[in-house]
Amino acid sequence: MSFTEQVKNEVARIIPERRCCLRAELTALALVSGSLQIGPHPGTLLLTTARPVIARTIFKLTKRLGWQATITRRQYTRPRRYHVFVVELPVQQGNLSVLRELGLVDRKNRIKERLDTRILDRACCRRVFLRGCFMGSGFISNPDHSYQLEFNLNTGEAAREVNTTLLRFGLAPGLREHNGRYVVYLKEADQIGEFLRVIGAMQGVLDYENSRILKDMRNRVNRLVNCETANLKKAVDTGLEQVEMIKEIAERIGLASLRPKLRELAELRLRHPEASLTELGRLLDKPVGKSGVNHRMRELRRIAEQISHEKKA
Repeated sequence: MSFTEQVKNEVARIIPERRCCLRAELTALALVSGSLQIGPHPGTLLLTTARPVIARTIFKLTKRLGWQATITRRQYTRPRRYHVFVVELPVQQGNLSVLRELGLVDRKNRIKERLDTRILDRACCRRVFLRGCFMGSGFISNPDHSYQLEFNLNTGEAAREVNTTLLRFGLAPGLREHNGRYVVYLKEADQIGEFLRVIGAMQGVLDYENSRILKDMRNRVNRLVNCETANLKKAVDTGLEQVEMIKEIAERIGLASLRPKLRELAELRLRHPEASLTELGRLLDKPVGKSGVNHRMRELRRIAEQISHEKKA
C-alpha cells in the first residue's frame, strides 16, 4: 500500500460531528471529484472515486446531512479495465438545493466562481475542507524517497480555493498549470508534516516523522562515512607522496645528513606510510601535534625541492 493510500484510508474514516463540517467536506469532494448531470429532472450531482472507502465516506456525509443518495459501481474496459464508484445525489432535496447548501451556486442557481465564504468561515470547516480535497485529488510521496505533496485539480477555481485555505494555516503552497490541469503542491518536509496534522491524519504524522528521522539518520551516516573515506584516501595519498620525497632525499644526500628531528620523522614516515600527521606526531620520541609534524614535513619538502633543482642544473 502506498503512503497516499495509507493516509487516505485513515482520514476517510473520520466523519465530522458538526453539520457545518459535514457540508465543508462534501463541498471539497464535490469540487475536486464531482460533476453535474443535467437531465429532464432538476439534475444530479455525481461524485466519482476509485476507492471504496472514500465512496462510503461520501455516502455517510450525505446521510448525516439528511440527504438522499445512491451509490453504484461502474466498470469500464477502455483504455484499460478498471472500475469506479459513483455516488448520485439529486440536487433538489425537498425544498433544499444541495448545490446552494454546498456553496457552489448563488440564489439564482448560477455556478459561482468562488465558494460561498460561509462554507469556510470556521477553522474546523477549513480543516475538513482540506481533508476532502486530499481524499479526492491528493498525492503524497513516500517519505523514504522524497518530500512531495500535490493536489491535482481540474479547474483554476478549485486550485485557488485549496491554495488560499492552505495559506490560512500558515503553509506555503506552490501553484502551477500543466496541460489544462492545476497542481497545488508542498515540497518542504515540515510543511507536509504540518498538513497531515491539520487534516487529522495522526497515524500518518507518526509514520511520516518516523520515516523522515530514519532517512535523516541514514543520510548523516552516509555523509560521515563518505567524509571519513575521503579523509583516509587523502591521508594515504599524502603519505605515499611523502615516502617518495624522503626516498629521493635518502638516495641523493642520505638521511644521516638531516637534522636529528627531521631524520627521526623521515624514518617514521618510511616505516608508517599510511599514518596521518597526527599519528606520526604521537610516535616521535618527544611527541608533537599535527602542526609541528607539518612544519617538519615542509622543511623536508624544501630540501627535496632544492635537491631536485640542483639535479636539473
